[in-house]
Amino acid sequence: MRPRRTHESNAVYRLPGGTEDNDLWTVRAENANGEAIVQSTWVPTDQERAAIADGENVLLTIWGHAHPPVAVGTTAVPLGARPTDGPGEAA
Repeated sequence: MRPRRTHESNAVYRLPGGTEDNDLWTVRAENANGEAIVQSTWVPTDQERAAIADGENVLLTIWGHAHPPVAVGTTAVPLGARPTDGPGEAA
């Protein structure tokens, strides 16, 4: 799976010395309780989609010794940068 930028992305984590292929675009927001959240959108490859359709599960790996609260779900938010209204103007 690859992380992808969406129309709602408002922050990016960049790997020092990396390329845009290493960028992790995120949405920084607050949940209903006013707590900070960071969300990222991941797109499965065709092979991963087929594996999921065949009944395989999604594995979440966290590096380190602590497991932060996480959730995995689906989203229909469009991928890519938000369309612009005109040259140099964000929508």
